[in-house]
Amino acid sequence: MSVTASLVQRLHRINRQKTDLNGQLARGPRLVSAATRKLQAAVQHVSDTRSELTKLKVAADSKQLQMREREEKIHKWRGNLNSAKENREYQALKDQIAADEQANLVLSDEILEILESIDATTDELASAEEQVKLLESELAEVQSQVAERKVVLESDLARINSELAEAEQGLSGEFKREYSRLVEAKGEDAMAELEGNCCGGCYQSLTPQKLDQLLQGQPIICPSCGRLIYQDHER
Repeated sequence: MSVTASLVQRLHRINRQKTDLNGQLARGPRLVSAATRKLQAAVQHVSDTRSELTKLKVAADSKQLQMREREEKIHKWRGNLNSAKENREYQALKDQIAADEQANLVLSDEILEILESIDATTDELASAEEQVKLLESELAEVQSQVAERKVVLESDLARINSELAEAEQGLSGEFKREYSRLVEAKGEDAMAELEGNCCGGCYQSLTPQKLDQLLQGQPIICPSCGRLIYQDHER
């Protein structure tokens, strides 16, 4: 095998850099997506709160209308008391007036409770709308940072790809085909540095013959995991 361990080590380093840059590039859209989801949730909360506030106001208006209508009936029945011709009719009117007055007391409490809920929901809506403004600002900031970072990362990635293509020119024949197959399947994990007497990828012990090849500066293929193993002779 004419390929040197130093070349495989260099290829490993460049592939790691490439993976890292691609990871950073992929992270940008995820950050934007996360910020967008937060904003969408906040906007939905505003919509839900506004809808709840509308329902409360409709309920308050409805109960206030009921109270006014019942008060008009009470006023009418009070006037009818003086014109009642029989005690039974008089008593029936008094009972009806008392029942409606009691019903209005209950309704008054319900209206008060709804009005308190309206106040609380109005405050919640104002807070939710402020949160939307804040998250809109945060999303715009994330989008700007990601866009700026993307330009830098794509420039770095182009440089690394160029460096990788140059390094891969040192490969040929069966080894180049094997390297290409492994990198396509595993990326940077296609290679591993020797760790003691073991493969740095799967930590399986290597045979004396394989270790001897490594000592001679030759990379080998791990018989256990299939990674290209090299030894860093500068350590």
